[in-house]
Amino acid sequence: MSAPQETGAAPIAAEAAALASPVASRAAGRTFSVGAILQLAGINLLWAASSVAAKSGLESFGPFTLSALRFFPAGLALLALAGRGRPRPRLQREDWPAFGFLGGVGIALTYGLFNFGLNHTTATDSSVLFACEPILIALFARLFLHEALTLRQWTGMVIGLVGIWLIAGQAFGNLIVLLAVCAESTTGVVAKRLTRTYPGLMVVGVQMLLGSLLLFPLAGWELLSAPHPLTWAGIGGWLYLSVVCSMLCFGVWYHLLGRFPISAMGVFILTQPMFGPVYGWALRGETLKPVGVVGCALVIAGISLTTLAPQRRGG
Repeated sequence: MSAPQETGAAPIAAEAAALASPVASRAAGRTFSVGAILQLAGINLLWAASSVAAKSGLESFGPFTLSALRFFPAGLALLALAGRGRPRPRLQREDWPAFGFLGGVGIALTYGLFNFGLNHTTATDSSVLFACEPILIALFARLFLHEALTLRQWTGMVIGLVGIWLIAGQAFGNLIVLLAVCAESTTGVVAKRLTRTYPGLMVVGVQMLLGSLLLFPLAGWELLSAPHPLTWAGIGGWLYLSVVCSMLCFGVWYHLLGRFPISAMGVFILTQPMFGPVYGWALRGETLKPVGVVGCALVIAGISLTTLAPQRRGG
C-alpha cells in the first residue's frame, strides 16, 4: 500500500507549495459575506442527507453504477454552466495530471468505495464518518507536508480520531467508508489550486466527467452480473444525489472555492455530523449505538477544535 500513498502525497505537497504564494496569503484573509455563509450552511445541510439518499439509491443501482449515474449528468450540467457568459479556458497540458487525480481519486475511488461500504453499514454512521474530512486533512498535512499545528489543533485531531475509531469499529462497511474519506481528503488542495486558473464550475465538471468515465466499465459489469430492480425510493435517491448534492451543492462549493480559503470553508462541514444522524433517524428509523453517540460527539468536538483554531506557519 505504500506506493499508492506516496503517489497521492506528491501532488498534495506540490499544490500546497503553490498555495503558499502571496496571492494565496491575501485570499486567506478574505472574510465571508452573509450570502456566502448562508450558501455554505445550506449546502452542508443538504449534503448531510446524502448518505440517506445513497442508501435509497442502492436499492435500485449497484455501488459503481450509482456513482457513475450520479456524477455524469451533473458533470455535463456544471461544465455547460461554466461556459455561460464567457468562453471556457483550454485545459493546459501541465494540469492534466491534476485533473486526472481529481477524477480518479476524488470521484471514482472515493464514491465507489463509499457506496460499496454503505451497502454494509448504516446511513447514520457513514454520514458522520464522511464529515471527518477536516480532521484527516490536518493529519495528512502533518504527516506528508510537515505542517505545524497548534496545541488546540493537536487536541482536536486526537479527540476526533478517537471518535472516528469508535464509529469505524462498529461495522465492516464503516472501515470502507473511512477509506473513501481518506481518499477524498487528499484532493482538496489540488482542487483549490486549479480554481486559481480555471472557473470552479469547470474544475468540478471535468472532475466529475473523468471520474464517471472511469466508473462506467465497473457499472457495466454490475448491470450485467447483478441487475437491481428499479424502485421509486431508489430513483428518488439517485436524483437527490445527482441534482441536489452534485449539481447544486458541488456547484456552489466550487464556485466559492475560488474566492475563499478552503480551511475556513471546512468549518461548515460541522453541520453534517450534527444533522446526518437526524436524517437517518427521521427518514430510515436508524439510531446511533451508545458507542456511536460518544464517537459522534468526539468527532464534532474534534472538527471544531481542528478547523476553528488558527494555523501556525512553519514545519
